[in-house]
Amino acid sequence: MMLITTIIFSAPLSLKNTQFYKPNTISIVVFYTSWCPPCTRARVLMNEIKKTHPKILITAVNVDNSPALQKGKTFGLTENIPYILIADQSGTVVKRFQSIPDKTILTALIKRLEEGRLENGTLPANQRIDTWKMNRKGM
Repeated sequence: MMLITTIIFSAPLSLKNTQFYKPNTISIVVFYTSWCPPCTRARVLMNEIKKTHPKILITAVNVDNSPALQKGKTFGLTENIPYILIADQSGTVVKRFQSIPDKTILTALIKRLEEGRLENGTLPANQRIDTWKMNRKGM
């Protein structure tokens, strides 16, 4: 018996060059349907987020029709809705939710992104190296 392993690498998902991206702005895209109760709750949550973080670009895409559904599939939409993408200020998608995210977790993620940090709360590598160099000068 021969075992074959396939490794698939994919490029990070980006919202750049789409209507869902505005430079230097955190972007949230919500794919939803009109008949889905969790989708309605997700849109209410996004309205609350918009009130507390007015600079964020939030776009809701109704995927009830075929062209919109196809567009959603290009961003990784499967059968699970609501499907929510969170992109950092460079347009790179840093988080995908295939259900309604917890408000506390979502708010903490947005705060980290607004501070220029990565999803996990750390600084990007180039900023960590610069900080390390600055701290070393005083030694």
